[in-house]
Amino acid sequence: FKDAVTEDTMTYNYSIKNGADYGIEEPEVTLGDPGMTEEGIKEDKAEFDKWVDELEKIDRACLTEDQKLTYDVLDEYFDVAAGVYDNVYLYEPFSPMRGLQANIASMFTDYRFDDKGDVERYIELLGQIPEYFQEYLDFEKEKSEKGYFMSDEVCQKVINQCQTFIENKDDHFMVTVFNDNMDRLDFLSDEEKTEFKEQNKEAVQNSLIPAFENIITVFTDLKGTGKNRMGICNYEGGKEYYEYLLKTYAGTSKSADEVIDMLDNELKNLMTDIYQVYFMNKDAYEYFASNYDDIFAATNEMSASDMIDRMMEDASENYPDIGTIHYQAEPLDKSLETIMDDVLAYYMAPAIDDPDNNLIRYNGMHTDGMWTTLAHEGYPGHMLQNAYYMSTDPEPVRTLMSFLGYKEGWAMYACYDSLYYYQYEEESYGDAIADLYKLNDEMSYLIMGRIDLGVNYEGWSLDETKQYLTEQGMDAGSADELYYTLVGDPAVYQSYSTGYYELKELRDYAEEKLGDAFDVKEFNTIILETGPCQYDILKKQIDKKLQGNVI
Repeated sequence: FKDAVTEDTMTYNYSIKNGADYGIEEPEVTLGDPGMTEEGIKEDKAEFDKWVDELEKIDRACLTEDQKLTYDVLDEYFDVAAGVYDNVYLYEPFSPMRGLQANIASMFTDYRFDDKGDVERYIELLGQIPEYFQEYLDFEKEKSEKGYFMSDEVCQKVINQCQTFIENKDDHFMVTVFNDNMDRLDFLSDEEKTEFKEQNKEAVQNSLIPAFENIITVFTDLKGTGKNRMGICNYEGGKEYYEYLLKTYAGTSKSADEVIDMLDNELKNLMTDIYQVYFMNKDAYEYFASNYDDIFAATNEMSASDMIDRMMEDASENYPDIGTIHYQAEPLDKSLETIMDDVLAYYMAPAIDDPDNNLIRYNGMHTDGMWTTLAHEGYPGHMLQNAYYMSTDPEPVRTLMSFLGYKEGWAMYACYDSLYYYQYEEESYGDAIADLYKLNDEMSYLIMGRIDLGVNYEGWSLDETKQYLTEQGMDAGSADELYYTLVGDPAVYQSYSTGYYELKELRDYAEEKLGDAFDVKEFNTIILETGPCQYDILKKQIDKKLQGNVI
């Protein structure tokens, strides 16, 4: 834990508030070592192998039950993570959704300012961005030489993102957001605020913007050198690399072929369930179809906090009691609303030693019908999951691993549950509306996950993707955008689709084993107290409880 949180200043700032309590000194100001040179990759692999060896030296039999769980989580984490070294040239640091250029804004705009030193470090970090980006850009050039550069379509997406980022240079959002943040800091004098604002503006103008201009220049030069316009499986070693991505982002131990079978079967089940609701309650089905855009209209007059508080009160019977969760629900800065137009909201977990600083940001341009979005990000979704797990005082090292399949799988599962606590205008149709909304949303994510497997594992062409959408009764007009989104970010939706179905599979398993003795609150408690991990480990924890017949 100490090694990881001191690798770079950003990780330290987001992970821990007072390092002295953990015997950790504030690291030197750094964005970290990209390690993308040939020598850097070898050093990174050697460091990785060192940690694997350290873990293997531990006698698991001598550990407590909690320590055994941490051991198993780390062991499988290392086993999966080793896949990145099978072909490092398939790693894409500038992918449109997960890349550096796509996430730098939120990384900096949500940076925590606890004291004057944090402000100074922030500005120093901005000055390091050009050099930091340059090593990744050199890596892109090397990828191009070896035949692994991205397609023209994905390359143009990256260029467009960077061009959007540097618009309004004289009134850049990274200046206006910073200025607003400075105005809220009560530990700075007016003179200090003015000075820091000037320093930040200079860093944005002379460091940040030129760094993005450099990306545009390099990618414009490299455009046309890509050898593959289709999914990652069409690169040498790409199919195996996709298996690594699938396990990483979905948390599954299933092979890609097994996930395909699972999603195909779930799609059949969804169609059956939709027909069943239709034939059992045609009036409710027709009402839902006619009023889909206004199902949650009553929430349009509610604040984000009102909705989250209401869910905490109404849905709490299905979840373990954690007491009051302190949080803030704040809108994105106005200047970020358009730049982050595709973001409805997101949850920022607090530092591990600052549990009351939960933050939910929402986009003020998309405030209509936010019920399920805030359930996903807040309660009973991400915020409850993180707050409850942190209340168990977990080993600090476990807080460093993202396990997106678990986290997004839980948030999807939780937001679907929230549908059954909403007071619909047509109360007599309540359960049917909740069922249909859930099934409709499930199908959208399932199909995106299934197409991702088709494109990046089975090698579907754009025409085959259009054909699949048509066969599912969906509009193929969006196929081009979806196809190149998945080409640019393989497995990006798997944490939502496969992650959710892995969790659903666990609940179905527990219900089948226990029948009438199944208790949803006990099941949810096991999931939450186990914490983020791969799903096969989660199943073992459920099996332990089943042996005691306590769910």
